[in-house]
Amino acid sequence: MKHDIASSAPDNNVRSRLYSPWLFVVVGGVLALFVAYSFIHRADNEKNLANWTRERAIQNVAVVEPHTDPHPEVFSLPGKISAWYEASIYAQISGYIQIWKTDIGAIVKKGELLAIVDTPELDDQLARANEELNRAQAGLELAKVTAERWAALRQSSAVSKQSADEKSSDAQVKLADLGAAQANLDRLKSQKAFAQIVAPFDGVVTARNIDIGSYVSPSHNAKPLFKVADIHAVRLYVDVPQIYSARMATGMKATFTTPQWGDRKFDAKISTTSNAIGEGTGSLLVELDTPNPDGALFPGSYADVHFELPADPNQLRIPASALLFDEHGARVATVDDKNRVKFKPVVIAKDLGAEIVLASGVAPHDRIIDDPPETLMDGDEVRIQEDSRTGAKE
Repeated sequence: MKHDIASSAPDNNVRSRLYSPWLFVVVGGVLALFVAYSFIHRADNEKNLANWTRERAIQNVAVVEPHTDPHPEVFSLPGKISAWYEASIYAQISGYIQIWKTDIGAIVKKGELLAIVDTPELDDQLARANEELNRAQAGLELAKVTAERWAALRQSSAVSKQSADEKSSDAQVKLADLGAAQANLDRLKSQKAFAQIVAPFDGVVTARNIDIGSYVSPSHNAKPLFKVADIHAVRLYVDVPQIYSARMATGMKATFTTPQWGDRKFDAKISTTSNAIGEGTGSLLVELDTPNPDGALFPGSYADVHFELPADPNQLRIPASALLFDEHGARVATVDDKNRVKFKPVVIAKDLGAEIVLASGVAPHDRIIDDPPETLMDGDEVRIQEDSRTGAKE
């Protein structure tokens, strides 16, 4: 046994010397593989971390598309009713009211007598003018006869040519005096015609500011004696805000109500507009006309005018939550076909509370971010989530 053990020892030493290099090679290979695996695993982890970080950086947003309202736009504005024609009748001469024939509410015809003014001073002037006219006529007759006689004496050389010419010129002067006297009388008669106050057209008396014995005169601060209105039809005036001014067209129909008639509706039609925006009101003055066969509509009445405008395809609506206000003004955040953010400035036409009507700035098929985050920047990549209005994914 000792011999066997002793004899096998050299074999083990030889085997150990033979396996030692391969052992180092194997161990080195294993270590190399481990190191390589470690590097690969670490790189993969870093890549996954980078992807995870990038994915986390992309914000989820909900988008909406602008839309139009297919329903007609209905709104009401206050208006004022005016007569088709209305005239304030003032005194053209001084005097005292002798009698008045019609009171307020009276239906009158054109030329119908409303009142008579007593004019004592004018009557005296007329009497003197008649006397002056008669005197001028008599003076002219005498001057004509005298001129004819002196012309005959001139033929016989009984008088000088100068004397005859003087008598002829005197006759011409008397003729001119007669013309002046006649003109003065005619002027006074024309003034006397204003003593009769008559209706200028068919209508109704809406005001009477005189009584018997009242003194009237054509002074600048005098009140009108009467007011007469033609109410076979009426005009309705409405101040329309500038935002609606471009859509007010001649012939457009509207309806209106008045407080005294409750729910009774009247039809009207736009006849014309001022074609200008008032400096003080910032609105367009619109005139509507409507017949008034039964006289139910009174001049000066208030009216509640109802307009119904067709939908404007150029005015797009977005949720109010999609609108941004910052140092750049009013903007919206849109998403392009590469899911990149692009901010667009917009012009607001109307604020309807939950919705905003835009005059310009967006297209019908723009994808607009609803309730955009404050950290959102131009050019950022975003991820589209479910549409907040339809529930559908983009």
